[in-house]
Amino acid sequence: MPVLGFLLLGIAVILAGCELFANGVECLGDRLGLSHAAAGSILAAVGTALPETALPILALIFGSGVHRESIAVGAILGSPFMISTVAFFLTGITSLAQRIMKKKDKAVHNVNLVAMSSQLSFFIAIMSGLLAISLVKVKILNIIFAFIILGVYVMFIRTQLLLTSVSDEEYSEHFHFGLILACPRNYFWILSQVLTGLLLIIVGAHIFVNFLTLLSIKSGIPSLILALLIAPVATELPEIFNSVSWTIKKRDTLALSNVTGALVFQSTIPVSLGLLFTAWSLGTTELLNIVFSLIIALIVFFNIMLKKRLSSFVLLTGGIFYILYVVRILFIV
Repeated sequence: MPVLGFLLLGIAVILAGCELFANGVECLGDRLGLSHAAAGSILAAVGTALPETALPILALIFGSGVHRESIAVGAILGSPFMISTVAFFLTGITSLAQRIMKKKDKAVHNVNLVAMSSQLSFFIAIMSGLLAISLVKVKILNIIFAFIILGVYVMFIRTQLLLTSVSDEEYSEHFHFGLILACPRNYFWILSQVLTGLLLIIVGAHIFVNFLTLLSIKSGIPSLILALLIAPVATELPEIFNSVSWTIKKRDTLALSNVTGALVFQSTIPVSLGLLFTAWSLGTTELLNIVFSLIIALIVFFNIMLKKRLSSFVLLTGGIFYILYVVRILFIV
C-alpha cells in the first residue's frame, strides 16, 4: 500500500475510534448524571489528550541530550496552541456552516456559557502564570508552579463536576456497541467501548504520524515544517473530530467543553512534567505558543462575559493566529 494509502488508513482508524469514544463518553456521562460541560471537559478532554500527552513523556524517558528536552517542551506547548487555534477554528467553521444551511437557529447552539467561561478562566490563569515564570527563568519557581497547577487541575475537576446542565441538554439515545454487538448499556460495556475507541485513536495516530514522517522524507518537506506544523495537527485530530462531530449533532456544550477541557488538561499535567524534569528554557517559538493561546482564550472569554453569548466568528480568530504562526515558521525555514 502506498504512503498515501496508509495516511488515509490512519485517518479512518482515528475517526472510527473517535466515534466510538465520543458515543461512549455520552453514554457514560448519561449514566453518571454528568452535565455536558463536565462530560466534555473531563471525560472527553482527558481521553483524547492521552495520545499527544504520551509524546513528551516518551521523549523525556527515552530521549537523549539537548534534543530530549527540546522535543518534550515543544510537544507540551504545541498541544494547547493547536487546540486553541485549529480546534476552535474548525468548530467555529462547522457551527457557521450549520447556521448557513439553516440546521441551527443560531451559530453556536445552546452552549453552556457559565461552564465555558469557568473553563477558560482556569486556562487563562494557568497560562498567564506560565508565561511569567518562563520569562523569569528561576528553577525553584518552576518547581513551585508545577505543584500549584497540579492542585489547580484537581480544583478544576471539582468545579466541573458541580456544574449543572442547561435545560434542554440531551445525550445520545444510541449505544454503538449495543447496535453492533447487541450489548447492554451498562458500565462494563460502556467503558469497553470507550477504551476500544481510545485504542483505535492511539493506533490510528501512530500509523498517521509514522507515515507522515515517511512522506516528509520522500517528498523533501523540511523536518522543521513536519515537526512544528504538520505532526501537531495530526496528533490533535481526536479533539478536532470529536468537537466537529458534536457540533454537527447540535451538542455544542460537549463540543466546546472538549476543547476548553483539553486546554486546561494540556496546560497542567504535561506542563508540570516539563517544569519539573526539564530546564524549561523557552525560545521565541515556544513563547509565541503561550502568548497566542492566551490571546485567543482572552478573546473568547471576554466575548462571553461582555455579550453573554458566543459567536462562531469569534472562534474563527483561532485560524488567524495559526496563519500568523505558519507564516513565521515558513519565514524561519
